[in-house]
Amino acid sequence: MTGSALLEVLIVTGPLGAGKTTVVNRLLKAEVAAGRRVAVLINEFGAISVDGTLVDAERPELAGVENLVNGCVCCSLRNDVVATLQAWCDQPEDRRPERVVLETTGLADPTDLLDLEQEAALAGRLRLAGLLTVISSLAPVDHLKTRPLLHRQAALASLIHLSKADLDPSAAVAWESELRAAFRQIPLVPTRHGMAPEGSPDPWRGDLRPLPEGWEAAEGLSFAEARSLTLHWDHPVDPAALEALLLAPPAAGELLRAKGVCAFAGWAARNDGSDRWAFQLADGRLEISPLPLSADGTPPACAAVVIGTGLEALHWKKALRNLECAPAGQRRKTSL
Repeated sequence: MTGSALLEVLIVTGPLGAGKTTVVNRLLKAEVAAGRRVAVLINEFGAISVDGTLVDAERPELAGVENLVNGCVCCSLRNDVVATLQAWCDQPEDRRPERVVLETTGLADPTDLLDLEQEAALAGRLRLAGLLTVISSLAPVDHLKTRPLLHRQAALASLIHLSKADLDPSAAVAWESELRAAFRQIPLVPTRHGMAPEGSPDPWRGDLRPLPEGWEAAEGLSFAEARSLTLHWDHPVDPAALEALLLAPPAAGELLRAKGVCAFAGWAARNDGSDRWAFQLADGRLEISPLPLSADGTPPACAAVVIGTGLEALHWKKALRNLECAPAGQRRKTSL
């Protein structure tokens, strides 16, 4: 790649449910609109990539899409990240991505991604353009002090987006006050639907400062105690029962995040021919959005991902399976 422009990589991090995928889609669309070749690398904590499905649904003309699941890009999947970036760097110049958006799982400490430029396979071929941390203004503001991982994700940022600021302005003000007091040197932008106001700092021109002396990736702060559960549905699900299940306090443990793709019983296909819907639970709110057919004309697979600590796996598998409304004469799969 000698003589060629460096591959620019923007890391997007932040807690589960903060709105990272919405921001990523905005970034990708902007790059495509500007005529640049852009690729996306998505890491999710779970057996399937729901966020990847949401990105695919936007259908921008991407130079590359890679989903890394069931691990963390900062540790267990780091070699896969390096291999993916190296493969993109090795492509012919007229096809090679100019920029890459790297979205981490919300349970990742991004510390170990900040030395990607020093990887032997990437040295002189890649430039870290910034680290954008997305934090939801709907999360309890004391999380900045009580959730060490969130604090580290914010402390490493070259830019912070305070998402969902329009949904609770008073909460957004409280978060903004806390963040500005803790990180005066980091630009902070309240956003709405993943959109930053006109004139906001460019995430690709981030000021990545050297890590403080003695700063290392923190063991035990990422997903050591969290577990994910994935269940594939064969039939449409009851929309009211899904809402009741996800919004009720769990009988045991803490539900950190839930998301997935489904068809709803009694809901007809839309004008675009798709009967698929994406659901996302974050900050105690359940959001439903339409999903178009895949680029090949097939509907996305129906599945649910539940992430939490101390959750009873068998209980959740049975509860999710019981949401299905099997057509007459058909049966649900055994809930095991």
